[in-house]
Amino acid sequence: MKEPFNPFVINTYQGKDYFCDRENDLKILISHIENDRNVVLYAWRRLGKSALIYRLFDELETSKDYETLYIDLLATQNIDEAIQAISSSIYEKYGKTSSGISASIQKLLASIGATISFNSLSGTPELMLGVNKSEQPSQSLTALGDFLLSRKKRIVIAIDEFQQIADYETIKAEAVFRAWVQQIPEVRFIFSGSHRTLMEAMFTEKKRPFYQSSQLESLQPISLEAYTEFIIQHFQNAKKTIEPDSIAKIYTWSRGQTYTVQLVCNHLFANYKKVTDTDVNTVFNQILVQQQAIYANFQKMLTRAQWNVFRAIAKEEPLQNPLSKDFLVKHSLGAASTVSTALKALEKLELVIKDEGNFLVHEVQLARWMASL
Repeated sequence: MKEPFNPFVINTYQGKDYFCDRENDLKILISHIENDRNVVLYAWRRLGKSALIYRLFDELETSKDYETLYIDLLATQNIDEAIQAISSSIYEKYGKTSSGISASIQKLLASIGATISFNSLSGTPELMLGVNKSEQPSQSLTALGDFLLSRKKRIVIAIDEFQQIADYETIKAEAVFRAWVQQIPEVRFIFSGSHRTLMEAMFTEKKRPFYQSSQLESLQPISLEAYTEFIIQHFQNAKKTIEPDSIAKIYTWSRGQTYTVQLVCNHLFANYKKVTDTDVNTVFNQILVQQQAIYANFQKMLTRAQWNVFRAIAKEEPLQNPLSKDFLVKHSLGAASTVSTALKALEKLELVIKDEGNFLVHEVQLARWMASL
């Protein structure tokens, strides 16, 4: 990988030198994989699940004992699209050789109805994942599984935003995927998701196909101590300075969320040689101003009652009792029943979450912008 100009990476994994801590999480995941245990890795959004998976894959691939596949189901709306995502990942990993497309991949793609076309400008092969709708999804998954079993090394598959399959219509996708996992017991799976409630339900409710099939690992924020050491070291390497008090302020404002901590530090590193408290406040404001046009749309999307409750929670978070008389009166929210209805709608939309007994606005930067209104 090319070394990034800015060490506070915000868009992708750039190697372990730019990855903060998570050593204990990494050891736990490696232990699960080495001892043939599938894993459920879940956390609130932008806490670094995907980066941790890539860090794990970096470690596993370096050992030469494993091959890894990363599959993202966030954009999928049905099981056909999920199979397309899996097929695409396998093609990207194994399909391209110096002499073209491997025969085994061509055979696999033909068996699931996918085709190969060529770019008219570059002449390079491109995968057209028009999975054959006449085939049963289970048959396509079986073909994909058989290919993976034919590999000489152990395979680890991470399926990100796995909770999406619970929303697929017309087919019991959870049962289909569970059957697939059972068909390829030699393959290890990491089921990752950012909807904690759905992920927990999928793997802990007795009537669900994945009940008690994997080890649950809830990802927590990186500690302030670890982040302080990480941030100071990168500033010092570039002959720049930032004080621990400034880092603590960033960490609190970001609620420990990995993405937001990295984003703030990315801006500070890019623009200041010696970071002051004023500089930190300036960057906070710049980040919120940049997102203002997007955040302003939330008021149009919600009912008046929902918006008022949403804004009040942002101003008070962490909020323990949104139905308390003091909270209702302070923010002129009206009847408790109205607030309760609005709160349920906000939680269903995942705009508001309940974490360790406290109600929070899910998106940290949105919460900070709303609190400033």
